[in-house]
Amino acid sequence: MMGGGGQPKKRPSVAMYRRLLRFVRPYRSNLVLAAALLVLSTILGLVWPQVVLRVLDLGLKDAALLDTLVLGLIAVLLVRAVIDGVRAYVMTWTGERVIFDLRMEIVRHLQSLSLSFFTRRKTGELMSHVTSDATLVHGVITQTIISVLGQIMTLVGGLVVIFLMNWRLALLTLVVAPPIGLLGQFLGRRIRTISREAQDAQGEAVGVLQEAIAEVRTVQAFTREEYESERFRTKLLVTLAKVLERARLSSTLFPLIGFLGFAASIVVLWYGGHQVIRGEATTGQLVAFLLYAGMVAGPVGALASQWTQVQEAFGAADRIFALLDTTPEIQDRPGATALATGAGRIAFEDVSFRYTQSPTMPIVLENVSTVFEAGKTTALVGPSGAGKTTLVSLVARFYDPTEGRITFDGHDLRDLLVRSVREQMAVVPQEPILFATTVADNIRYGRLDASDAQLRAAAEAANATEFIERLPERYETIVGERGVKLSVGQRQRIAIARALLRDSPVLLLDEATSSLDNESEYLVQEALARLMLGRTTIVIAHRLTTVERADRIVVLERGRIVEDGTHQSLMAAHALYWRLYTRAFRSDDGAVADDTPADGLPIVVGMDPGGQAHRDKVGERIGA
Repeated sequence: MMGGGGQPKKRPSVAMYRRLLRFVRPYRSNLVLAAALLVLSTILGLVWPQVVLRVLDLGLKDAALLDTLVLGLIAVLLVRAVIDGVRAYVMTWTGERVIFDLRMEIVRHLQSLSLSFFTRRKTGELMSHVTSDATLVHGVITQTIISVLGQIMTLVGGLVVIFLMNWRLALLTLVVAPPIGLLGQFLGRRIRTISREAQDAQGEAVGVLQEAIAEVRTVQAFTREEYESERFRTKLLVTLAKVLERARLSSTLFPLIGFLGFAASIVVLWYGGHQVIRGEATTGQLVAFLLYAGMVAGPVGALASQWTQVQEAFGAADRIFALLDTTPEIQDRPGATALATGAGRIAFEDVSFRYTQSPTMPIVLENVSTVFEAGKTTALVGPSGAGKTTLVSLVARFYDPTEGRITFDGHDLRDLLVRSVREQMAVVPQEPILFATTVADNIRYGRLDASDAQLRAAAEAANATEFIERLPERYETIVGERGVKLSVGQRQRIAIARALLRDSPVLLLDEATSSLDNESEYLVQEALARLMLGRTTIVIAHRLTTVERADRIVVLERGRIVEDGTHQSLMAAHALYWRLYTRAFRSDDGAVADDTPADGLPIVVGMDPGGQAHRDKVGERIGA
């Protein structure tokens, strides 16, 4: 039986309970204080029936004693209320801190997982671990656990007292314990299983909703509002069915336990009443015993209810720990070393790759051997599915080769710390992703410690200042989720400014396929030219100007390098590159197509041939 994300379901285990306690351990002093307060509260709770006993047996015969006993009872209950209030605050504070730590643990672990993990899981499902799953566990840690401990202590204390008072009546009270225990065990296990299934279903429903909201433009453009609502309704119906099934079991469990508890009290009342009639007990003793019996029966019923909540929480904890037990596919090897800033020469040596280790899955790259020389621009060209994006992903070590190796300045990437490798690279994706924060924060994402002057220099080098200065709050303008408040060209220039600010020796660029107006196209291309100068640039090319200016062009087809050379040499070969170029950039009469710049774009006016002087100049301005 499988749970969320294909994880196998597990029965309750001591190991899982211990893992939850690991998050509580830093706050054990708070737990000790709460436990001490709980003991005091339980003792005071066990005292007041004795006061009632004396009121009935003695106080009703002496007015002064009655007044004293009643005042004493009020004092006992008042002190207990204060103790319970302090204990509740201590446990709530501790629980909130524990859940804060748990949520941070989940998020840190998610950030450490490999890219392949996120391609297999839905965003909404992962979000449900941090939100709904953690909330269920939160309820148990903040309230239920301490309540369960209180009920257990009251139950144990009550049992001790009733056995000391009247062992025959005590035995009658415990007749119902075995059936209550069996019901709780059987139905509690089912409730936990159903609770986990309900959380799984809710995660899928949230995933559908998240997709529909994130892609609302597409939904509205294709008039699929009703379709998406129905998709969400279908997933939500599964959640509803599981929740109702859990409610049915809970509704069966609690009334049965309540009936058994009242039945025991009726039997005690009947038998104890006969003892009073025979003079074997007093009225006060019988009333006090019934109060203690209620203290025993009450926790039994409450524990059944709380046991359901505990099972729901442990179902959520199962899902959380299944996620936390997921190991990243890309990890640092023992003894891996940090990569020092170098020239940026990248070499592929007989690299083959498939996205899963199964030999039946197709190979995406096969026996690829090539070198990306330091400071040079290499354009990757090929039909869709040729392996261009996969090759770039391997350079950034989002994946490891199935066979062969990739080196960075002569070092095998697998022998280097992953973080140190990626710190040598800047990425400009095909669709620039901006965060729902300010323009400045999005640019500073490239280097968090950059000064305002460095940030503005990067924006100017990316030709972004001309539109940033026109925004309502300039650099402090909120760009909206995924940058929806900016145009495509503006988002591209923000992404370029971010990469410029990072100022790394290697640039991985997937050119945007979006069509821009002539002015935006010019500004983006000029900014890209500045960004690529002097860096080892690997670009998935979609623009005429890019392939023509590249130092080298690598042509991929079906995961293999089929051509390699300059634009002129590949055009002269009249092979695949020539066909792709002609189809993409030329019209039937041989003229340049309308959607590409006819006269090309100057890289930078007055730029020296090697480009290093210009890069040095830009580097000075952004604090390289």
